[in-house]
Amino acid sequence: MEEAKFISMVGGDGEFSYQRMGVLQAHANRRLQPLMAEAVKHIRLPEQGPLHIADFGCSTGRNSISYMNFIVKCIPDRYVEAGENNGHVTCMPEMLVSFNDLPGNDFNTLIQLLESEAKNAKDLATSINGADVGRASSYFSAMVGGSFYNRLLPKETIHLAISIFCLHWMSQIPGTVTDKSSPLYNKGRSWILGGNPTIAREFAQQSMLDLDNFLDSRAAEMVPGGIVFASFVSRHDAANPENQVNAERQHRLSLGPDFENAWNDLIDDGVITTETRDTFNLRIYCRSKEEVEAAIIECGAFDIQYLQSPVDDNLCPEDELMHMLQFPKSFATFVSAWVRAIFGPTIEAYMGRHNTDEFFIRYQRHITARATSLLSDCKAQQEYKIFRLTLLHVVLKRKVFSTSSNQ
Repeated sequence: MEEAKFISMVGGDGEFSYQRMGVLQAHANRRLQPLMAEAVKHIRLPEQGPLHIADFGCSTGRNSISYMNFIVKCIPDRYVEAGENNGHVTCMPEMLVSFNDLPGNDFNTLIQLLESEAKNAKDLATSINGADVGRASSYFSAMVGGSFYNRLLPKETIHLAISIFCLHWMSQIPGTVTDKSSPLYNKGRSWILGGNPTIAREFAQQSMLDLDNFLDSRAAEMVPGGIVFASFVSRHDAANPENQVNAERQHRLSLGPDFENAWNDLIDDGVITTETRDTFNLRIYCRSKEEVEAAIIECGAFDIQYLQSPVDDNLCPEDELMHMLQFPKSFATFVSAWVRAIFGPTIEAYMGRHNTDEFFIRYQRHITARATSLLSDCKAQQEYKIFRLTLLHVVLKRKVFSTSSNQ
């Protein structure tokens, strides 16, 4: 499997860094907390050794640290419950958190944030039935570089695996869609949204192979009874993968027409060739609930604890979005920086820093024009859900007994 080594968020703390621009994801993460807390209740507690949590796709860390701190604070309640059920004090072990992302990720920023957190943390002692079990907010940490579509950690060592806003990324683009001689050459587009259904099915096949590899890898790494909690971008239309979002929403998507038109502008202005655009494809595929459920059943190593239908979620509160839309230029600056924090490294690795700068100048112009056109239409502003995502939340429990093929 070819790893997408250049896929990473913008590192550091600069203007386009994920550190600064991940605020919308942080808003969504807070709404995941009740589901995270529920997932913790299902963890099978270790009889000895550390309790091991792994975050697959941690990025530069601020959001990851935030929800990891929340999870760690939920752990003592799980031990209180276990102690009450067993009729004796259950001692909480030390905790280890493995932060995983691709080797190109800015782990340095993550490490610095963890160090800052440790220095500022209060020394809060937690007790269970009077027994001191240490600091509830503390855990040991490790950095693990590599694709989460591969095995990364030792067999049967993870008690809780987390993956937030990551599993829609693909490990690679199908070769047929970038081959000019192929009938599946994705000409005229940088993504599959609203495009050729046959090409979209090529993405679907690669995406399902990726998900199979993710599940098989976690099946080997999870302890029996271990929990996997994942939340990722999904879609409603199970039958038509080219409809990565509902047809009526495609023009309002941050990766919709304004994104594609920025590529067209580069071609029209002679900055890049048509071939440069046509051989670039976003490594994103939004799976349907049916595709995910089929992969879980095929893997056979997990029981489904929770798998709801995809839900639409606004990353930005509506009142804040409406306020931002009153200032088209500043709104477009924010949208462009947000998209660049996520996709900038992928585009830059493909066509260089200068062309990437030019791309986002044009993308920002299109967003400015669209926001300006909405100024006199309050209803259109309310319908402009550019930060709306369709998310699928999954909680899986590693079967205590499974076939050797899943080991």
